Amino acid sequence: MRSLSKLSTYCRKVNNNGFLIGMILGLIISLLFYQMSSISNLDAFNSESKNPWSYLSLLHENLNSDYELTNQINRPTSSEQVDEYAPKMKNPSSLHIQDAKQPWRFTRPRYYFTELGIREKLFLGILTDPEHLHSRGVTFNKTVGQLIEKIRYFITISGSENGNKKPNVSLSGIVGFTDTRRILKPFHVVKYIIDNYLEEYDYYYIVKDTSYVNARQLMNLVESFSLGTDKDIYLGVPIFEKNLESSNYISDNLINFCSLDAGIIISNSIMRQLKKNLDWCVKNTLLYSSSSDDINFGRCLYYTTKTPCSNKLFKSDQVFLSKKLPPDFNLTNQLTSYFLDDLVSVYPILDAKVIYKIHAYAAAKELKRIEDEIIKLRNEISSSAHLSPVTNKTPLSWPVGIGPGNKAPGRFDVLRWNFFNETHVFMETDFDNVAPLVGSKKLEVDYALKTAKKLIKDKYDGKLKFDKLVNGYMKFDASRGMDYILDLRFVDGNKAKVVKRVELCKPLGKVELLPVPYVTENTRVNLILIVDKDNVEEAIKFMENYGAVCMEKRDKTTLMLVFLYTDSTKVNDIYAKMKTQVVNLTEKYNKSKDLSKIIWLSIQLPEVDDPRVSIAITDLIIKKFSPESLILFVQTQMELTTDYLNRIRMNTINQWQIFSPIPFVEYNPNLYQTDQKSNFDLNHNHGNYDKSNYQSISFYIKDYRSARRASEKLFPRLAYFSRNRACVETSLQ
Repeated sequence: MRSLSKLSTYCRKVNNNGFLIGMILGLIISLLFYQMSSISNLDAFNSESKNPWSYLSLLHENLNSDYELTNQINRPTSSEQVDEYAPKMKNPSSLHIQDAKQPWRFTRPRYYFTELGIREKLFLGILTDPEHLHSRGVTFNKTVGQLIEKIRYFITISGSENGNKKPNVSLSGIVGFTDTRRILKPFHVVKYIIDNYLEEYDYYYIVKDTSYVNARQLMNLVESFSLGTDKDIYLGVPIFEKNLESSNYISDNLINFCSLDAGIIISNSIMRQLKKNLDWCVKNTLLYSSSSDDINFGRCLYYTTKTPCSNKLFKSDQVFLSKKLPPDFNLTNQLTSYFLDDLVSVYPILDAKVIYKIHAYAAAKELKRIEDEIIKLRNEISSSAHLSPVTNKTPLSWPVGIGPGNKAPGRFDVLRWNFFNETHVFMETDFDNVAPLVGSKKLEVDYALKTAKKLIKDKYDGKLKFDKLVNGYMKFDASRGMDYILDLRFVDGNKAKVVKRVELCKPLGKVELLPVPYVTENTRVNLILIVDKDNVEEAIKFMENYGAVCMEKRDKTTLMLVFLYTDSTKVNDIYAKMKTQVVNLTEKYNKSKDLSKIIWLSIQLPEVDDPRVSIAITDLIIKKFSPESLILFVQTQMELTTDYLNRIRMNTINQWQIFSPIPFVEYNPNLYQTDQKSNFDLNHNHGNYDKSNYQSISFYIKDYRSARRASEKLFPRLAYFSRNRACVETSLQ
């Protein structure tokens, strides 16, 4: 008490009574609550120790319900708010931490549709034979290949002496099986599809080569499927022939099986089921085989899907229609009665010429349908034109339904009308006065003249006879198409000359993306630099640039220097300095010799001035490379970059496309540079694109050889230089 009195006396002196009293009371209350909490925890522990099975019983109650157990663990209290987007802490022991030496990397697919699971629509597999590829196989490619991108021709390669030869036909997509057992061929096809295209297509259509397939109707049928790709779709024509043999231990109901002659549409989900049951199908076929592929393959599909063959998709109106031709079928008299608009296939057809005729008939009917639909749409547009807002005096463009074309914002953007006659076009560009009509341009002009003459003939009932084309004008509009204005002179029955003006429009069609083969940036580029006595110093600078760009960065390239010798240069080796430079660069970049290297080829030619010399030199160069090699001709004064080489790799496609970039040629820097330190820029004041320069061109050796075979009559192989005793010597460094 004495101490408290002294404390209170001190507090009165410093006027802090309230602060000190509150602090003391707070400490006392905190100690009291801490003791009460410890006593309650001890009581709870004693109660749980008396019943040690309580936790196990709780765990046993929720053992069969992972969802309930998870909810009990993660369920918030009533005072908490549920936020599904709130971050959650993870137990470090549950994380799979990899070694620091091998960090985990997420590898993204090359294309978006691969990552998003988007697949192409239809894969077409054709069961054929090597002896029929040049007839039926080519027929399929010409009649179906325009509408269906992925086509594979499945053949059996015999093990005989002459059986391993490649088919003598230039046709892509041929797949050969070495197993000669014909009863297993459909299963080899399924195995090939599963291994290569299971993740790329929604539907698969398998058919024999003895059928005509209406590709347009087939694509319309497949694209009309509104069901998801995970639904089982098994469409075809059931087998109704009773003479087919079936030796299964269970009596087969042939109506459950689809005919491969008419073709079978299988969805991706069924193909995945076949992947699991393919072994059973093969074993069952070997034990209880039939002479018919339809029964063997149909039994496999029926076992897999438990669904019989049907030509109708569930309860919808989508029907798979196919027609079997009788043995006495007459193409001339019975084609119109047998061929319906909705037919997907017609079989059996053994003659390829018959397939072409049926395809021509089907294409003509489709063209007539499209023309009728265009006329109907134009009539609807014309009848409803008064309902549209009038923005100008002529609200309707001509032809009806086609855009009015480009409206030039200024006088520099006005499109050019080119004058032409039946043989030449005049002032087509700013640099050409006259040029002959050749190639596709000549065909288009002839087609326009033919259409105009037919129009006048039908309008005047043939009373006017065509005389000549007086004037012709054509204009290309990228937003509309090609427009023609033709002044045609005719002669009537009285020998009088009449001039009629006809305006034609050839509108642009639907824009399509052409499928091209897959290419990568990992292809070796073989650079060819031709060196003569006049560009030795420039070639040395190019070699130094090549060493810095390719050899130092270990780019996958090869530089071949082609030294041209003549009788006047063979005494003293004028290329000795360059050869020494090759050795120095090879020693300097010794680590990259497996990826980037320099070689040379010496050629001695007669002193002649003939443009065919370059072709003869190229013929000698390609002998040093394999058919799969990529060749790029370069120039001494060009700027070599890695990006340029990658563009060469991506734009040069084997058996598909060559690449000849248009170079940007720099003017003399003394003409436009006021400051010598200024950098070069792609500007019209610094240079221009030289469209007449074809010195930079890339191609594959196989494509060059094909072109040489086609032009051998115009340019014989070294025939000219063989008379002049041209010799070739080669040395590699």
